Amino acid sequence: MKSMLGNSNMIKKVLRWLSKVAPGVYHVSPECLGNSKHSIDEMRKFSREPAFLRENIHTVLETIFYVRASFFRPKIGDIRIDQPPIIWHYNVTGPEAIIANEGNCGALSSLFNYLLKGKYKEVGFVACSDEEGGHVFNYVKHDNKYYFIDLLNYLYGSKAMEHSSTMIYEATSLEAYATYYQQRSEKKIKLMVSYQSDHVLPMGRKKNEPIMYFPVKSSINILLETPEGGIVARFHDEKTERFFVKKG
Repeated sequence: MKSMLGNSNMIKKVLRWLSKVAPGVYHVSPECLGNSKHSIDEMRKFSREPAFLRENIHTVLETIFYVRASFFRPKIGDIRIDQPPIIWHYNVTGPEAIIANEGNCGALSSLFNYLLKGKYKEVGFVACSDEEGGHVFNYVKHDNKYYFIDLLNYLYGSKAMEHSSTMIYEATSLEAYATYYQQRSEKKIKLMVSYQSDHVLPMGRKKNEPIMYFPVKSSINILLETPEGGIVARFHDEKTERFFVKKG
């Protein structure tokens, strides 16, 4: 019995070692954040009512299953509103994304946050900017570890594999993952922040200025800036009222 237990522990240690991708960062399965009570086939029959889904979806794995069961479609672009001297970039909220059943990385991230906020110790966003544009995805904090999930990888037609344990990363801290993400990215990451909010925060820019602006009242955790290139995070008044985006 002791020999079998010893072998089992050794196997776990070997698998843990193999899953390590960087100091303090590991590739893991979403099952470590909870299993699913529903199959993908069962979820295809779910109502598309946002409140119903929030009541019936409780884990990262169930959220992954849902975006696949609903055939959520990728859609490029955000909502840009000119509020001189700032042009603000908005994304739809979680309920709006569910109803439209399509959207970009921001829409998916807000959908994830809407369904799972309050079901883990922390549910939040990681936003980054590179030389070509920006990207946002989610993180959750569970058992004093951080997990990073990009739902965009799970949509049909994406590069994700056909099983659930794709593109989930565990890290000892937000900073550890930010360092890894910057190193593995094919694009040069210029700015990276994390935050908790009800939806993806708008980001603003002034013409011919590299500074990224966030609403004054928002609270962000700066993970990376590029001050030598002028790319830093700052705050600015944002007075645009959000509006509901209907499908169609």
